[in-house]
Amino acid sequence: MKKDIEIEISDVTWTYRKTETPAITNLNIEIKPSEIIFITGPAGAGKTTLCRFINSLIPHFYTGKLEGKVVVRGMDTAEYPPEILCGHVGLIFDNPSNQLFNLTVYDEIAFGPENLCIPPDEIREIVADALKFCRLETYVDKTPHHLSGGEQQACALASIMAMRPQIYVLDEPTANLDPHGTELVFNRVEDLFRTEKKTGIIVEHKLEQISKLADRMIVLDQGKIILEGKPREVMQSVDKLSQLGLKVPQATLLAYNLQKKGINLQNLPTSLEEGIKTISGLLDQGKLEVTDKNADQRGENIVEKTPNEKEVLIDCQDIWYTYPDGTEALKGVNLKIHKGDFLGLIGRNGSGKTTLAKIIKGLYSPTKGKVLVSGTDLFKKTGIDRAKTVGYVFQNPDDQIFSKTIRDEIGYGLKFLKLSKDAEDKLINKAATTMELQDHLDKNPFDVSQGLRQRVAIASVLIFEPEIFIIDEPTTGQDFARSKIIMDMVRTLHEIGKTIIIVTHDMELIAEYAKRLIVMKSGKMLLDGSTRNVFSQPKMLQESSIKPPQITSLGQALSKYSVPPDILTVEEMESILTIKKVS
Repeated sequence: MKKDIEIEISDVTWTYRKTETPAITNLNIEIKPSEIIFITGPAGAGKTTLCRFINSLIPHFYTGKLEGKVVVRGMDTAEYPPEILCGHVGLIFDNPSNQLFNLTVYDEIAFGPENLCIPPDEIREIVADALKFCRLETYVDKTPHHLSGGEQQACALASIMAMRPQIYVLDEPTANLDPHGTELVFNRVEDLFRTEKKTGIIVEHKLEQISKLADRMIVLDQGKIILEGKPREVMQSVDKLSQLGLKVPQATLLAYNLQKKGINLQNLPTSLEEGIKTISGLLDQGKLEVTDKNADQRGENIVEKTPNEKEVLIDCQDIWYTYPDGTEALKGVNLKIHKGDFLGLIGRNGSGKTTLAKIIKGLYSPTKGKVLVSGTDLFKKTGIDRAKTVGYVFQNPDDQIFSKTIRDEIGYGLKFLKLSKDAEDKLINKAATTMELQDHLDKNPFDVSQGLRQRVAIASVLIFEPEIFIIDEPTTGQDFARSKIIMDMVRTLHEIGKTIIIVTHDMELIAEYAKRLIVMKSGKMLLDGSTRNVFSQPKMLQESSIKPPQITSLGQALSKYSVPPDILTVEEMESILTIKKVS
């Protein structure tokens, strides 16, 4: 091992068993002690595989062909198993439920320190600190698998923190967290890494937040390094990042597009603060001016409080829900959803979004109140009738996929309808075509990417042709390009007349697609209105730990230049910024 190198990956090629194409090809990376490395790339780039090397899950747990060498703190990972490396390396999986197994959150966090024989008094202090760090103080006695996806992510992070490793490997650590929770985690992780001089490897798709934290940025594609350098330097390569399907910060993309139109910029901004400084500077210098041709149209949307009251499809009347452990998840929710709505349910983790969605589907019965669908009590319908009325796609597609082929998975529900073989095949092919799965029907769903599995899950619901689609976190764990593909398909469903309800933490995507937003806070509805109206109220949103899209916040920060407060996309911002010609 080279001096002053904590992790050394030398000429590594790895091919998983039963596959022909290497997941990693001739990879060389050196990481110094206390260095913070940001790794990103499209789905299938090899990011998670790289994480598995560092705590020796590869080659001790996952089997395949390994060439080259990985050395961590002087230990060849081919010779030292995970039970040895775990004292040095803490790994958070991209799917946190895979590493949670204790009966309570407290036991989950205490498990590691107990196995390190740390004294009980010190364990209590460690657990208390981790609970506070991850905002889990009120979840001590809850079962980890009864937590929301975001809360599970926080619990996994707390359990790793409690081990006090020298090296942290965080694979999508904020994928299920609300915007405020994401910011808190990154701030605390930075404080932890810098203060205690930890080495950090963070795999993320959120380029803006992580670029301020990392010392170095590595972009992978098909198992190879495509870009490497300081985050600011790498993020100047907007074309390359976009081609790879990565989500460039909106302020960066705006400046890049202005640059292509002739604005001279020495460096592209990589954060909201830099974006404000860049655009305000151009306005002050007279290089740009604000020309808002759509002010009247947006003004109408701002004052719109609720959609048209005609054709109420779903009527939630005074909905309360208390979990068996006593947690009050919903507290008197009254909500009308109209035929043809494209609605986003947003709010911090644990605010009641998924609980409300599951009640509308009929998976949970409300403790109090009732749900009417087209005037009929939902819970008086049979299971098949509910499936034909409300379709539900889970946050993790693996929670609802179990068949051996994609064809069987899509058509499984038809077994209960007793249709002819021809009729079944027709419905399967129709759903597969809508989700662009025709070429994958004979594959095992667990042999395809998560993005394809997400489409399989949607298709298996679409087979019943329900009036209402509820999709919980459709873009979790996906790169930006694949997220857009999923959301474009959901938009297609909306265009053919389906009513759509999306539960999400991705404010930029929901701003582009949803027409109406419901903001949840502590089991109650905080805001209900058009997407423009809701995102035009940043102070109210802050109460629910929600931030508007970056481009919206940029516009609101430039209000003195008459930039409207309800800009939702980069394209809209570009349309009101006119480049002034030099006479």
